[in-house]
Amino acid sequence: MYNDYFQFKREPFSIAPDPRFLYLSEVHREAFAHLMYGFANSGFVLITGEVGTGKTTLLRNLIGQTPPDLDVAFILNPRLTVKELLETICDELGIQHSESSAYTVKQYIDLLNKHLLRSHREGRSTVMIIDEAQNLTPAVLEQIRLLTNLETDERKLLRIILLGQPELGKLLEREELRQLSQRITARYHLASLGKEDSFAYVRHRLTTAGGNPHIFDKGALRKLYRISKGVPRIINVLADRSLLGAYVEGKQSVSSAIVKRAAHEVLGNRFSLIIRQRYPLWLAACVVAVTAVSMTWAYFSDPPVESTPGLTSETIAQAGAAVQAETITRTQAIALDTQDTAVQTLDRSILAQETDQATNAPAKIPEPRGSDPTDGFPEEEQSTSSDLVSRGLADLPEAVRIERPPEGSYSTQRKAYAAVFARWGARYIPEENSIPCDFAPSVGLQCLSLNGSWSEISQLNLPVILELRDAQAVPYYAAVTATETDGRSFQFNLGDEVYRITPNDLRDTWYGRYVVLWKMPPDYHGSLRNGDDHPSVGWLRGQLQNLVESPLRSATPNRFDDGLRDAVLTFQRAEGLLADGIVGPETWIRLTDRLQLPRPKLNS
Repeated sequence: MYNDYFQFKREPFSIAPDPRFLYLSEVHREAFAHLMYGFANSGFVLITGEVGTGKTTLLRNLIGQTPPDLDVAFILNPRLTVKELLETICDELGIQHSESSAYTVKQYIDLLNKHLLRSHREGRSTVMIIDEAQNLTPAVLEQIRLLTNLETDERKLLRIILLGQPELGKLLEREELRQLSQRITARYHLASLGKEDSFAYVRHRLTTAGGNPHIFDKGALRKLYRISKGVPRIINVLADRSLLGAYVEGKQSVSSAIVKRAAHEVLGNRFSLIIRQRYPLWLAACVVAVTAVSMTWAYFSDPPVESTPGLTSETIAQAGAAVQAETITRTQAIALDTQDTAVQTLDRSILAQETDQATNAPAKIPEPRGSDPTDGFPEEEQSTSSDLVSRGLADLPEAVRIERPPEGSYSTQRKAYAAVFARWGARYIPEENSIPCDFAPSVGLQCLSLNGSWSEISQLNLPVILELRDAQAVPYYAAVTATETDGRSFQFNLGDEVYRITPNDLRDTWYGRYVVLWKMPPDYHGSLRNGDDHPSVGWLRGQLQNLVESPLRSATPNRFDDGLRDAVLTFQRAEGLLADGIVGPETWIRLTDRLQLPRPKLNS
């Protein structure tokens, strides 16, 4: 109903598990990696997660990437008996069997074993995936364990992936299922999204649908996160109803008030329960205690009632009720204000996670000074964050051992972003700008979160923010902003310090997670694909014309047609990118590099 109003090409918040809308947060990347492990290796993988956290969406995306030499038995309805399970597996794998109910469990297993051995000889592999596996009975789970015994001397013949709600994990803890639990080679619990990932998730879906990623203002995003607690399915339902509400009211953006009304409509009594949960029992107890103490103090400190003219028992009761009501109102207001502040600064909770100050710290180097934000691509001299880069890294102290600085994780993250923004010629002030990736579009940049190796960072050739880990639960952050001419030493911004490091120095603290900032092309409208019609398509067509041999002239240059898609595929293959014909962030970045447009480079 509202798609035309907001110029969406498809529904942005459908609850169907559409792989096109897949958003890979850190936890989803981990879960997806475990699923890929189950596809690629002999073993037994268990993925659990609360309702609506995105397990099925990940699974659909995984199945869409099935290798040609892999056979998949996908079971959606696990409410089966042992015989029904075996019959369903045979049906999924195309194994011929009699429709007669006289087949025994042994006969089904024999058929399955012969098929798996034949597939193994042909160089094929087989995986069985069961969704909603918390509904499996112990008897069926025991049969699944027995299926893992189908093997050769070298490997298991059947790979197994189970996905389910947290009850599945508890079910596998039962004594009679301990043998099955011991055979699980990889397990992962998919948590809900954090605040920043929730914000990014909403904007990702809006962009993927072809709309404006900033339709929801910051207050609306905070309200969505607060009510949904980061569960993607609830975010989808609330966001969908909120867009409908904005459409009905004739508004071009969604406010927190619209989200709140949508929550009342969608959640009903559950929304009232969420509101009540904002005032826990201890708060009510405090209100009662404060009221009782104040009334007792008033009774013993004030003159006797009889000595006060005109004061009756009725007026005493009214006054007591007024005092109690005012106390409750003020206490609730304090609680509301406290919660709002906590939600707005949720990521600041990591400020409490501090470690002992590192010993033998090198001398502090002044922070690089960035220039004012510019509208176009920054010139090379603007992209230099400080004279440290221009004179090389010889004067920087070496970081013999990377250690968490005494400041909190939140502070290290903001300072790392500030160092990278400075290389782009933009001044990011951590104390004034809360979320770096919300600030980025204001200076023509976008954030891209990736997981990979140092060689991939070198290929991107951009300054990066690294997520570092130690024994503490929360990560801390640093920036790599420049390199020496030998290509082995790098400028490393950690907190207020700047060091010279090599990739080998990061072996115990960096595990592949990083963020790059990249310059948006003119009229950027998100990822481009076949069928899109937008001015940024015309810019893309003109730039690719200089990089591929295919003729790209068109009567409708702003329309993404088959010829442009073929050119994109050619470019992606030449660059070693995923050849999907979709111009996403990594393709934009590589295109900018090949066109030699001005930008800060990690390897000058």
